[in-house]
Amino acid sequence: MSEKARPLGDGNKTKLRELLHLVDDSEISSIKSTVAELIRLINDPKSNARDLKEVIQLDPPLTAKLLKLANSAYFCFPRAIGDIKEAVVCVGFNELKELALNQKISQLFNLGDAFAGYSRALLWKHSVAVAIFGKLLYTRELKAPGGNAYVAGLLHDIGIIVEDQFLLDTFFRILDEYGIGEADFTELEQKYLGWNHTDIGHAIAVDWNFPEETATAIRYHHRPLSVDDEAAELTCVLHIADFVCHNEIIGFSDAASKDPAIFQKCLDRLNRSAGTKINDEKIGEILEEVRENIARMEKTGWF
Repeated sequence: MSEKARPLGDGNKTKLRELLHLVDDSEISSIKSTVAELIRLINDPKSNARDLKEVIQLDPPLTAKLLKLANSAYFCFPRAIGDIKEAVVCVGFNELKELALNQKISQLFNLGDAFAGYSRALLWKHSVAVAIFGKLLYTRELKAPGGNAYVAGLLHDIGIIVEDQFLLDTFFRILDEYGIGEADFTELEQKYLGWNHTDIGHAIAVDWNFPEETATAIRYHHRPLSVDDEAAELTCVLHIADFVCHNEIIGFSDAASKDPAIFQKCLDRLNRSAGTKINDEKIGEILEEVRENIARMEKTGWF
């Protein structure tokens, strides 16, 4: 990996570790074991419905939410779904893994009022859109499972939630200046904190034992061309998904503008390395499906 970005100084590394300790001692860490196990199942091709059931049934609130969702208008099943096994059969194993992950992570985004164009709900909407887009890009164009892209999309901005919860005064100051166009969000984070949300997200991903590829993509999703190892593909996919969802104003975006030259270089890199022919038309088709999914989720109260 060729890292062109600034390294964190020793003082900022210490502050970042202290922030991570606050996360580990907070309610955020209460989802750690379930999320880590769900991510393991998503990335394990040998996982099965029984593995998923064992994870879900150990978490009664998650079980209740999934069954409520399975019986909602989102799926429109003709009969009531009564237990996890039925939900797996009706909803589908892969889909239920992602739904379970969604339901668990969404706990982080539930509270908080809107301020300067930001709210946790809007950030969650953006994160889900990026996750769906990344997965579809993988499965349709790269002809590969998109589980890692889905996970990376859901969690790529988790560092913003941490700032929201533990650094609120500084976070509001950043939002205020960002809202009046003083600078990009990440530049303001760097100015006032000495790091940005991608550094926090990476630290959490490592602490929670996410796959290295996922942790790298979270860290570099604003700087994808800094990655030239096996994580380059996922990082480029995450950047492309984030770029498109930003341009389409889906949820809260952490940049006033994004560089189309970097976006194009990511597309070129994917097309070279994977032999794909991703173009504006294919991007538009994926975006349309993302919008349809988001609209359905809005109707059933996800956002």
